[in-house]
Amino acid sequence: MKQYQLFQTDFGAPPPPPPSMSTPPPPPPSGGMNTGSGGSAGTNAIIALVAGILSYVFCPFILGIVAWIMGKGELSKIDRNESPEAGRTLAKIGMWLGIVNVALSILFGLVYVLIVVIALISSR
Repeated sequence: MKQYQLFQTDFGAPPPPPPSMSTPPPPPPSGGMNTGSGGSAGTNAIIALVAGILSYVFCPFILGIVAWIMGKGELSKIDRNESPEAGRTLAKIGMWLGIVNVALSILFGLVYVLIVVIALISSR
């Protein structure tokens, strides 16, 4: 039996090398928005703080709810690394100003209704 040796020339030219990229892609960020220690607060954190402060002057109940919801939402985004860590304090302050304002608005509303009811009962 005759043995044959296979050479590259028996099958034609070698296949071309696979295409490669000239530079590798950059690595993904490891910490999301919280990679730096500096930075500025997110817009929602600032809006929550401003709404919390303004809720004591204009539209107490409505702006209090806005501050509460926006502050809580921004804190959730910060916890998920979707917003900068620098806004955490502003969002907390805005949220708590809103919570206190809503509680005070409800309390004063109940006191007002109680005074009106007492006035109506005593006027008879």
